Amino acid sequence: MASVNAAAIKLIKNNFTAHLDEALNEHVKGAERWAGRVRLMLAFIFGVSAFWIWEREGNGRLICLGLMIVWLAMRLLARARQRSGASTRLVTLYTLIDISIVNLGMAAFAQQGYSLDSTGLFLAYFPLLAVAANRYRTGLVLLAGGYASLFYLLLSLYINGSPWLELSLLFVTIYVFASGSRRPKRLVSEVAEEELDRAYELGFQQADQELTLVAHQLLMPAPQVDLPGLWCTGKHGAGAKTGGDLYQIFQTVRGPLVVVGDLGGEGLEALRDVKVLNLELSTIVAREAGLPQIAGAVNTWLLEKFKGRRPFTCVIAEWEGEQMRYINAGHLPMVQMSKPQGAQAVNQHSLPVTCGPLGVAADSAITESVVPFPIRDLMVVYTDGVFAKLAKDREEGVAEIEAMAGRFSGGEVNTLCHRIFDCAQPGFDRNPDDATVVVIRRQPE
Repeated sequence: MASVNAAAIKLIKNNFTAHLDEALNEHVKGAERWAGRVRLMLAFIFGVSAFWIWEREGNGRLICLGLMIVWLAMRLLARARQRSGASTRLVTLYTLIDISIVNLGMAAFAQQGYSLDSTGLFLAYFPLLAVAANRYRTGLVLLAGGYASLFYLLLSLYINGSPWLELSLLFVTIYVFASGSRRPKRLVSEVAEEELDRAYELGFQQADQELTLVAHQLLMPAPQVDLPGLWCTGKHGAGAKTGGDLYQIFQTVRGPLVVVGDLGGEGLEALRDVKVLNLELSTIVAREAGLPQIAGAVNTWLLEKFKGRRPFTCVIAEWEGEQMRYINAGHLPMVQMSKPQGAQAVNQHSLPVTCGPLGVAADSAITESVVPFPIRDLMVVYTDGVFAKLAKDREEGVAEIEAMAGRFSGGEVNTLCHRIFDCAQPGFDRNPDDATVVVIRRQPE
């Protein structure tokens, strides 16, 4: 029996954060390659700038040339250390050194009389902050951004500049990059934890459903039962939400007696109630002498136990000679088919409901009916969960089952039972309600 292992899912969920951090750390190693490319591009930009302004007066060309050399040196140093594995502390140090290079470059330009916005060096902050954000460390973005903003503010005030526009843009950039560095981890974590929660709940639901199915099979008769004068075959499917189907066969001194019903309820609670009803039903059948007395005793017991809150719809049928006595207490109409051996049914009709459900009122009228049931006649009894996927209401569902019974009546009892059940349960999704089909054939004793 395959099921979702809820304990394993719980363990995965508890270790998920650590595993996510490990996965992101592996991904962040790619950010070091991007950092190297940014340093190389900045070295190229400042090298071209030095060549471009070489003929101009001042030391600007020397500052650009120095920046190019420093960027190249940082590129080589970081690449050499990256091969042996860069620690978190070392990555933080390299990021601050990158920002320091920009800071010192701007200080050098300011000392030579250049305005801070004329060199364009301020723009180098942005790719460096983007690389920091790509490491998915919000603290690193805030540290680098704060360091850059503080230095730029002090330098601007020192040279009597007006830094507010540049600082505003820098603050906005820091906010965007910090949010972006935090969002992937939070998003992955939230989505994964939600899915794990669903899987965890599904694991318990599936285990509960499988337990319910196994327990139902233990409470019900074997799939095929061969009694003197009667052959019964049944198939049952446990519901995903509600249950309560009951199917039992008794061999009495009067002859075989079959009970098929639906108590209703949810999950294991419904299973427990069916088990108790099964035990009580065995005692009542052994004690009472006829179907009305059996139904009356069941009605009294249900009222005492559930106080009218749990109606029990059921069919109680008993065979004696060429006749079948039955009570249909608010259950679905049974289908009776007269069938020559090895042929389609020549006569098919529904046996009507005879009285209301049991367990509702103490003074409920209980009516027994008697119909001929000669050798080779068939009867199909089913619960409403059988047609739940096919029909929107009771009438439509009854019509569907009656049509299937006629369509497959040429088969043997087992074939007829399984064909009706399987065709009424299309798809692989579990039915929300219990589903039970029982096919009974009268045979020579």
